[in-house]
Amino acid sequence: MKLIGARQAWTDSQHESKASISAVAIDSAKSATIARRARARQHEVVFAAMGEDKEERIKVARQKISISETRRTPIGRSTARAAHLTMMGKVQRAIGTLPFQVQQFGHFLYHPCLTMQHVMNAVLLITAKAQLPDLTSAKRVKAQYLVTLALQSYKAEVTGAAEWGPARVAAEMNAFFGVSIEPKHWNRDWLDLWESLKAVIKEVDLEAQSPVWQLIHAEKEESAA
Repeated sequence: MKLIGARQAWTDSQHESKASISAVAIDSAKSATIARRARARQHEVVFAAMGEDKEERIKVARQKISISETRRTPIGRSTARAAHLTMMGKVQRAIGTLPFQVQQFGHFLYHPCLTMQHVMNAVLLITAKAQLPDLTSAKRVKAQYLVTLALQSYKAEVTGAAEWGPARVAAEMNAFFGVSIEPKHWNRDWLDLWESLKAVIKEVDLEAQSPVWQLIHAEKEESAA
């Protein structure tokens, strides 16, 4: 497992890369014991005549010896896998030092298998930290929905996509929550809240990455020593 960055290390630490089912089956077959079936053949043996005896011809069975061999996984591959699993454990321990909801937030962003637990805890954490301003009940509901969309937008950004604009946010809110906002009033109604949510999300992201970065730096220093 290579330690390129905290985000990459977080993702790679949550799963062990496996080959396809067919590839695993082929690899297992290569590592299995190979048995060669013994074959029995009959051969005619001639016993020469001695004295008054007559020449005798009889059939005897000659059998080949059965041989088996076991093919083992190359040593290098086993060593590399052991090193990968060891590093996975180190990264997971580093993540485990974070508060629970920050861990879940990190999983929301970087775990390869996103769950509702990750989503719900990330939303609750950002909502609590953002301290939404006093709003009318209808607008407050939309503001809470905006938290989820801001998280989704940030998640897209860290994977290289563009930040969601007003039209995209409005479309996603309508599609996901069945609630409408007017993109033309974005600057007036939602821009300040959106920017504050982005700042909070980025702050928590840096907090989540911190112990993983510490591990990466420590490993690189150890390798260089």
